Amino acid sequence: MPTPPQRRVLVTGATGFVGSHVTAALVRDGQRVRVLARNPEKVPAALEPHGIDATEVEVAVGDMTDEAAVAAALDGCDAVVHAAAEIGVDGGSGPTSTANVDGVRTVIGAAVDLRLDPIVYTSSVMAHLPNDGSAITPDSPLAEPLSSYGESKHRAELLVRDWQAQGAPIVSFTIGGVYGPTSPHLNSSFAAIAAAMGLLMLTPPGGSNVVDVRDLAVAITRALEPGRGPRRYVAGGAFLTWPEWVEALSEGAGVPVASQEIDAEGIIAMGRQFDEQRAAGEDLGPFAALSEEAAIVMTCGVPTDDSATLADLGVTWRPTADTFRDAVEFMRRVGALEVSS
Repeated sequence: MPTPPQRRVLVTGATGFVGSHVTAALVRDGQRVRVLARNPEKVPAALEPHGIDATEVEVAVGDMTDEAAVAAALDGCDAVVHAAAEIGVDGGSGPTSTANVDGVRTVIGAAVDLRLDPIVYTSSVMAHLPNDGSAITPDSPLAEPLSSYGESKHRAELLVRDWQAQGAPIVSFTIGGVYGPTSPHLNSSFAAIAAAMGLLMLTPPGGSNVVDVRDLAVAITRALEPGRGPRRYVAGGAFLTWPEWVEALSEGAGVPVASQEIDAEGIIAMGRQFDEQRAAGEDLGPFAALSEEAAIVMTCGVPTDDSATLADLGVTWRPTADTFRDAVEFMRRVGALEVSS
């Protein structure tokens, strides 16, 4: 299901993990790609590891919350992928600004006014956690937010759903934990792998969805088919309990990963304590990614129902051990992990 040739697609967040993979996939698919970047000097470093020369994309300079910059970036585009966001959960309570909501209002709102088709928005399972159901589906209700990050995802999702209800051709992706190789930044899933392999992995009840960034990029690229109206896709990936997560990482890394079982109350209390220490300016070392919110999310994760996404877009999720293997190899190659002997 290739996208139509020679359409100009704007990508926000192209210097990030997901955005750089999406940009590379679109260039390889023959699309004309423009990226919106606050720091254009970061574009080559984000794309060259994918084998994409920075001259193969147009660069519009600006922030996702700057109306004038966004308007200039969208001028002449047929579609947009909004993958830019301030990250939350790990390392504290998340962003304190309204940038995520303002970015959605600015980028998606302008694209709606210009009648771009489609308009792709990358959301997160965080908008649905905690979840009382057995699985997250495209119709799952939004959860009460746990933090500033959760609040930003909640408010952004409400905006997007309102536009979709009015018929705007917005294609939203509810995404799980994104793993895999080749990233301009080593936060989020990379921080979790580094902590687990550098010390140990705490395994509370619950689990996490694991989706490979390369498979996700293919799905997003295939969703850029005009004329299909508003759609909501769930792209959580495989659901692993935390012991299964450790097993998959061990298999992928080729070395055993130490783990320690902990109950839900214990890890949440630990996350709360780390938040207090972090606020006091203490260096938490390998535990820097654990916060109270991250602990709650770890214990309340549920599977996602990706069946409609896989069938409609013709994609498959690769084995999680392969995803972890390639992520670990990348981290070793860039010096983020010791090379096993």
